[in-house]
Amino acid sequence: MKICMVYQYYQGHGAPGHSLVYELTQFLAKRGHEVTVVTGETGYMRREAIVRPWYKRLMRTERDGLVNVMRTYTYSQLHKSYLGRLLSFLSFSLTCPLGLLFMSRPDVVIASSPPIFPMFSVWLVCKLRRIPMVLEVRDIWPESAVQMGILRNRHLIRIMSWIERVLYDRSRRIVALTEGIQQNIRDRGWRHDKVELVTCGVDFDLLRPDETLRLQTRQRMDWAHRKVVMYFGALGEANNIAVVLRAAQALLSQPQVLFVLVGDGMMSRPLRAMAQAMELDNVLFLDPVPKHEASAYLNAADICLVTLQDIPLFEGAIPTKLLDYMACSKPVICGVRGEAQRIMTLAGAGLVFSPDDDQALVRSVLELCDDPERATNMGSNALAHVREFYSASASQSKMEEILRDVVRESERV
Repeated sequence: MKICMVYQYYQGHGAPGHSLVYELTQFLAKRGHEVTVVTGETGYMRREAIVRPWYKRLMRTERDGLVNVMRTYTYSQLHKSYLGRLLSFLSFSLTCPLGLLFMSRPDVVIASSPPIFPMFSVWLVCKLRRIPMVLEVRDIWPESAVQMGILRNRHLIRIMSWIERVLYDRSRRIVALTEGIQQNIRDRGWRHDKVELVTCGVDFDLLRPDETLRLQTRQRMDWAHRKVVMYFGALGEANNIAVVLRAAQALLSQPQVLFVLVGDGMMSRPLRAMAQAMELDNVLFLDPVPKHEASAYLNAADICLVTLQDIPLFEGAIPTKLLDYMACSKPVICGVRGEAQRIMTLAGAGLVFSPDDDQALVRSVLELCDDPERATNMGSNALAHVREFYSASASQSKMEEILRDVVRESERV
């Protein structure tokens, strides 16, 4: 098959943040398919200084392993404000069609959302060129932004809701990354057989327990005598990092406990300022690291944290960092309701707390610090569970079969 994937934040293992699209497209290319990615210029957690003028950045091509990559102009200051993020989405919406129009006609297009605005442009080109489109839904938009209080403009909400309906109606398949997303879409009226579930998976060659790497990293970072409680990922509005800082403040009397936050995002500067104002000398902020270095930091942790805001829609979320932690055999303290909490309970992989309850988080940290044998057993349970149910190769194979089915159906029409 000739496959095109459109995702604004494509990046490989040499960049910080998740690399699910990279891993999927490389898998498909290794299976003998011709794969092209149409993407923007800026990674989700990278703040590149782009010096070329915009008219020289409308479109450029590169090769990443077995995959062709077409990068189109995007507004690069998305990390500074919500307006910057909106401008980034809109700029990619205007330029990503260039990639789809100038490439030879693919057999199928995978459009990955959010953001939702560029996906509408992708659908228009697919309609024009009679290309079947598969819509991958990573988050329910615009409802997520509405529930978080980010999106309040009624006109913009109506426009985005209309775009969402058009995309769901016109795509050949809707691929949901979690059971909660799948159920949400089905409950709103779309056919059950149209909404497929393909969960995130873990590349176990990249993320795995490594005691040697753990000791080396702890020695290098001077963590040998600390209990390291690590959060690894985006520092955004949705991630509810304030609850971690409040817990750290309550644990200032426990000098052995060190909170390490590895990542970046729109809330990075406000969170660093908050930690400074609270005089939290037990909190260490580290810049994001490339995916191929993630294992070193995750193995160095004693406990890992995953948090999200306490909104109903996030009950259907499975943060990718949760699976990454589990793959490195780490006990997890989880402040996310719903599907993530069910995974934790089913696996026996750690402890859960109500998302805004910093005192419960404090108790959970102390509980695991005081009982290292229990923490180790939880980490072992986590690894066994993720190996059984969240293999990247199994998820990628399922996506390949969905694409084959869509291409076969389109050939019969």
